[in-house]
Amino acid sequence: MEEYKYDEESVNALVKWAETATFPEQVMLSDAENIFDVKRYVRANLSDIAAHYPDEFYNPAITRLYRLKDKMEGKDNAE
Repeated sequence: MEEYKYDEESVNALVKWAETATFPEQVMLSDAENIFDVKRYVRANLSDIAAHYPDEFYNPAITRLYRLKDKMEGKDNAE
């Protein structure tokens, strides 16, 4: 599993990616995670990051976006 970065520069780059990327309606992130409204999923995680970064309690929102980005770029190992 890739180590994700939570420094401000890395998170800003991830947020910029999430705000500009084109997403499919649905994504099967893993065998147990079927995101049926990807745009809403991205918005929810971006809202958590905007409201709470750099509170480490909210790092899972950042991790979820990294995992989605990996999936979109074909870098995931979930299959």
